Amino acid sequence: MHAIVLRDAGLSAGDIAAVSGVSVTLVRRLLRLPPDRQPPIHRTTAEAILGIPLAGISGRRRHPGLVPSGRSATCLQELSERGWPTSFLASRLRTSTQTIAVIRDRKRPRIALALDQAIQNCHGELTAGTPAEYGIAADRSRRASTAAHKRAQHLLLSPRATVN
Repeated sequence: MHAIVLRDAGLSAGDIAAVSGVSVTLVRRLLRLPPDRQPPIHRTTAEAILGIPLAGISGRRRHPGLVPSGRSATCLQELSERGWPTSFLASRLRTSTQTIAVIRDRKRPRIALALDQAIQNCHGELTAGTPAEYGIAADRSRRASTAAHKRAQHLLLSPRATVN
């Protein structure tokens, strides 16, 4: 429904896709179907489209406020390597674990400026402490750290590991 409102405000399917980071094909599918026949979509897709504000949209001007996700991905990976579980980070950042995972795994090239700033602030706060100081059990912390190190090795071997 929000994609339809954005289209009616003057954004094309390509504009919505570029701003949200969602594929243009998926945006076009959502725009083709009537609002009462929309299929269920993944939460990260919905968040990406719902994250496009209506304020300030005029014509085909693109909305500012999206930034490259590379710096945030690095921060999230560092926190994971230090033993911070994804679920803890998601609740602290008030987003879903899936959103944290796609940013950390460099599958979303751009994110909202507000989320980027929240991740930077969270990184600064949490690197000053340890997971145990926040009540995170040692075994949970070890699992998060082990998974992060495996993920880092996989990213080093992956040919598409470089996103901004």
